[in-house]
Amino acid sequence: MKHLINIIAGVLCITALNGCLKDTGNYKYSTGREVAITIPISQYNAFLGDTTRVIPNRKYKVPEDNTSYGHEWYIDGKLYSTDSVLAFAGNVAGLRTVNYYMIDEKNGGISFAAPVFWIFVSSPLTQGWGVLYEKEGKSELGHVRITNGEYFDYTDLYKTNNNGAELGAGPVKIKDFAVRGGRGLFVIQRGGQGPVELDAANMKKMLVNTQAWTSGVPANFTPTDMGFYSTSDFLVNNNGDLYSRAFNGALPYTVPFISSAVNIPRGIKITDIWDSFSGTSTFAMMYDKLNKRVLRMRTNVFVTNGGVTIDTLILPTTPYPANYSPLQNLGNWEYVWGGTFNDINTSMDAAMILRNPADQQLYYQTFNYTISNVGAEKLTPKSRILFPARQYITTSTLYAPLKTRDYLFFTGGANNEMLYYYDVKSESIVKLYTQFSSRINVITSADDSNSLAVGLEDGTFVLFDVSNAQIIAGVSKELHRFSGLGRVVDIAVKSGKTN
Repeated sequence: MKHLINIIAGVLCITALNGCLKDTGNYKYSTGREVAITIPISQYNAFLGDTTRVIPNRKYKVPEDNTSYGHEWYIDGKLYSTDSVLAFAGNVAGLRTVNYYMIDEKNGGISFAAPVFWIFVSSPLTQGWGVLYEKEGKSELGHVRITNGEYFDYTDLYKTNNNGAELGAGPVKIKDFAVRGGRGLFVIQRGGQGPVELDAANMKKMLVNTQAWTSGVPANFTPTDMGFYSTSDFLVNNNGDLYSRAFNGALPYTVPFISSAVNIPRGIKITDIWDSFSGTSTFAMMYDKLNKRVLRMRTNVFVTNGGVTIDTLILPTTPYPANYSPLQNLGNWEYVWGGTFNDINTSMDAAMILRNPADQQLYYQTFNYTISNVGAEKLTPKSRILFPARQYITTSTLYAPLKTRDYLFFTGGANNEMLYYYDVKSESIVKLYTQFSSRINVITSADDSNSLAVGLEDGTFVLFDVSNAQIIAGVSKELHRFSGLGRVVDIAVKSGKTN
C-alpha cells in the first residue's frame, strides 16, 4: 500500500510540473527551397538506341538560390540517372514510366517531384521501306525510314544485328508479314543459308527455312514467289508447286511448312500470286498455268485438317460477255499479269493483261469479286479492251498498281529503264512518268498509293511522289534517293506504313 501511495504521489508531481511549463508554440518546420517542376510533354517517342533528352522546366521560389540540388530520374521504378538533364537510350521496345525528383541538399534532402511522364520506345525498322540488295556477291538488307518529313537510311542490317554473320547470296525477294505480337520478314535467296525468316523489328534471324519442314525440304526446292495471309502462308516453287503452312494460334516462327505440295482437283502449277492487300482482304488470287485458270484462296477460314481453301473462281451469275476470256479457263489466251485494286475485306476489283494468240496483241481484262461475311461469293466480269499501253510492254516489264487510285505503273524500254503509268478509269491515258540511266529491277507502291519506290541495277533506291496532285501536274517528283547498295533486288512496304 505504501508503494502504491508513493507512485501516485510521483505521478501527481510530474503532472503538476508539466502544467507549470510554458508552451510558446514557436515550432519551425522547414519546407526546403521550393521548386515547381514541369515536363514539356507527357509522352516522348523514341527509336531503339536513339537518345531522348528531357530538360525539365524549373521555377524556383527564390530564383537567386538555385544551387545545391540533387537530381534523381527513375525509369520503371529503378534509378536511372542523377544528372540534371535526362539522356535516355532505350534498348528494349515498349512504354517506359519516368519519375523525376529534385533534392534540396541544403535542407536535409527534401524532394520535389515532377509530374509522371512516359517514353515510348519502338524499332525504327518496323515501318518504312525494306530493301533487299546484293553487294559484292552477297545478300543484305537496308531500310528507309520517314519521320516528320525526314529520311533516314540504313544498310547492312542483317550483319549488324546478327553478330557479323552473312545473310547469304543470290537474293530474290522479301516479304513483310504479320506475326502474333509483331512483324516478320521473309527473305528468299539462293545461296548461303537459303530462305530465312527474321524479326522485322530488329532484323535478327528467327528461322532458317530449310530446317522448318514437316518431312524435310522438298526435292529441287527453289522458291520464286510467296504469299502471307491471316490463316496461312505460301511458297511458290519454280516448277509451279505450292507449299503451305497453316496457323491456329501458334507462336511466331514455330510452324513448319508441309513438305507435300498443295493439291486440288485437276492439279495446279502456280506461276503468280497476286499482290493483294492480304491484311485487308479475306481472299487472295493466284494463277494456275496447268489449267489456265484463276484460283481464289479464302484467307478467313480455317480448315479442320490444317489445310487451306483453294478453288477455281465461281461462274458469274450472268454469262460472260462475248469478248471475254473465262477465268475458269483462258483457253488459248496467254496470261501475262494479274493484280487488284480497291481491296477491302469483302471485295476487290481485279485486272489481267492477256495476249491474244491470233493477233499477238495485249488486252486488259477486268472483273469484280465479292464475298459476304457468311461466305457467299459473286463474280462480275466487266470488260476486255485492247491494252492502250501494249506497245511499251516487254518480257521484262514490271507492274505496280496504285491500289486505292486506279493507276497501273509499269516499266518498259530496251533496258527496262522507262517508268510509265496507265490511267485505268480512262481506259486510254498512258504517260511516261520518268526514265533512268540504269535498269529498273523493282517497283513497289505504298499502301496509301501516294508514293512509289524504284530499285535500280546500279544500287539506287528512288522514292517518288505519285499523289493525285503530282499526277495532275504532269511531272515526276523525286522525294528521296538512297545510293551505294550494289544492286537493288526487291523493295517491300513494312507494316503497311511508310511513315
